[in-house]
Amino acid sequence: MVFRIHFDCADLARTTIARQPDPLWEVLLGVHILQVDDEPETFGTWRERTRARLTALEQELLALAPPVGYSPDFLTPDAAARGLDAGLTAVAATPAKRLTTELRQLSDSVRLPGWTRRLAAGEPGPMKRLVQGLRSFHRTKIAPQLPMIAGAVEPAVAKHTETVAGNGLEKLLPELHPTLSWSAPVLTVDLPHIERDLYLDGRGLRLVPSFFCWKYPMMLLDPDLPPVLVYPVRHEAARPGLVVRRPDREGAVADLLGKTRARVLRSISAGACSTSELAARAGISLASASEHARVLHDTGLVTTHRTGSSVQHTLNPVGAHVLTGTRC
Repeated sequence: MVFRIHFDCADLARTTIARQPDPLWEVLLGVHILQVDDEPETFGTWRERTRARLTALEQELLALAPPVGYSPDFLTPDAAARGLDAGLTAVAATPAKRLTTELRQLSDSVRLPGWTRRLAAGEPGPMKRLVQGLRSFHRTKIAPQLPMIAGAVEPAVAKHTETVAGNGLEKLLPELHPTLSWSAPVLTVDLPHIERDLYLDGRGLRLVPSFFCWKYPMMLLDPDLPPVLVYPVRHEAARPGLVVRRPDREGAVADLLGKTRARVLRSISAGACSTSELAARAGISLASASEHARVLHDTGLVTTHRTGSSVQHTLNPVGAHVLTGTRC
């Protein structure tokens, strides 16, 4: 069975490649990973530790994200491409009618707990708990792994960008994953138990790399939503074991900067972020994130620039040298 994505000329021109994983897709796919035992070399250590440390709010996510089959589209809004905060705001604003439709779709394949009926009715309490659970899972289970994830994703995206620049998007598409094949103007995804057609109709396709997407590329069910294809990146750069570190180097950085400031620096190394996103990644307060970012900027390890009313923090070559030991 196959999922066919139909392009026209405008779609090829408007298809984009995200430079980093989507935070809410990683949360959803991370929750999937917790419920299976696949890829033990990559996910085994992380999965074991995460299962042992799930909070009550995070456990509720399991009901909405079965590892096989449908997961509600509202959990991975397009707005999350702008960051975790934007994505969670979009989740919280999901209309009750859409909640009802998607949760009913989910209930066709799994038995849902009673609180999901209140969620579908638009009651604020269940939605608040859901958003808190999503934020907590990202902050405590995904964000600490971002430097390791970046080590796998960044080289893959660089290679994909080079392929597009040298040979065009049509050359890249079938190279993203073995299940993908291109026969103009249709991209075919070979998936079990799915027989569908998606017509992009000039909207283009957002290609999003993912570390926690481990088997097949993922798409949304609703054809009216902004089209996205989330594809797995190869994990060799991160093996063995997702949470394995290079302790000597990390210990030296922590001794130099202090454990919290070293964690902040590593969080920034995962990609440009606002102060609020930095706080979520590092698992610290907003005020603490702001102060640590200021010190790192003043000492020349981080570049901070203001855009409108917000600031963006990025790792500069000196900071990269401190973290990795490579020359500037």
